Amino acid sequence: MDRIQAKRYMNQLLLIKDDPHGHFIGELLEIITEPKKPWRGKLKIKYIVKLGEPTVSEVISTPVYKENEIVEFAGNKLAPLSLAKLPESYDHSHANVIADRLAAIFKEQKELQVEENQLLVYLKNENLDRLLHSAANENHEHIPYVFYESGSRYLLIDEHETTLDLADCPFEFKWSGKKKDMLGYYVGEGIFRSHDGEEYRPSEGETIYIDKKQFDPYFILQNELDPSSLDLFEATLKDYHIDHKDLIDCHNSLLLQLLQSNGQKSFKGVNFLTYRTHTGQIIVQHHYERTLNEDASDHVFDRYEFTSDNGKRSVVTYVSNISNKPT
Repeated sequence: MDRIQAKRYMNQLLLIKDDPHGHFIGELLEIITEPKKPWRGKLKIKYIVKLGEPTVSEVISTPVYKENEIVEFAGNKLAPLSLAKLPESYDHSHANVIADRLAAIFKEQKELQVEENQLLVYLKNENLDRLLHSAANENHEHIPYVFYESGSRYLLIDEHETTLDLADCPFEFKWSGKKKDMLGYYVGEGIFRSHDGEEYRPSEGETIYIDKKQFDPYFILQNELDPSSLDLFEATLKDYHIDHKDLIDCHNSLLLQLLQSNGQKSFKGVNFLTYRTHTGQIIVQHHYERTLNEDASDHVFDRYEFTSDNGKRSVVTYVSNISNKPT
């Protein structure tokens, strides 16, 4: 808007496009002109039209201009107003902006869901779903760690200086052998043993790798289950025509308890697992109990409650050293 045009809007409302801080509506109170400089307008803020862009920390900031605040803006940020109806107040306009953005997000999510379902159906019809799953499995990301010795302790340290003590460490590791990469476990005294039985003692400063999937809560859950309990769980997944690859969300509360145990021997709670395929969605509530015993076998209880979005429901239970049947 040029200053000649602006004179026609004195004491009227204008649109303020002040990106990245947002868009506002304000009353033009004064036109400021100086020789050889672009004109500016002094406006009183009345309404919000668009929120500002999220900050670097991805937090949406509160509006930079408050109701009735008087602010100067460059003329190229001002434009005639085209709204047919004004909000009732500044606060109403603030709420409307958020509601409109949420509605747009919900619409985008619905459209993405439709596209996702269409792609899943297409993959299955073209017999490509298993190939896609295989390709994903071949592209695991390995995290590099540097091997260090500190007194009697053996440590791995990543690029963020996060330290992993190798004592009783359950992870599978990868290292460079003489002719090929080796996979195996740490056995103590700074020694790793491959699945082929070959032992490896890295020098300080050498690199050891851990597959990123081993930090995944769902992967950890599968490895925590007794083999018989996992077999029962997977057989029931198959009854619902779903596989581990169909998981879309895993809440592993057992992992959280184990990480915060501080010597605790008993654990009880529920994990929530959500799966989705082109035919629908399934939720599994995994009720668990664990009692760790030093002189006897651990007590393990797993109860899997399956519910599909078409109303199908089943429950299977596993108890250590007891025959396990669907209920």
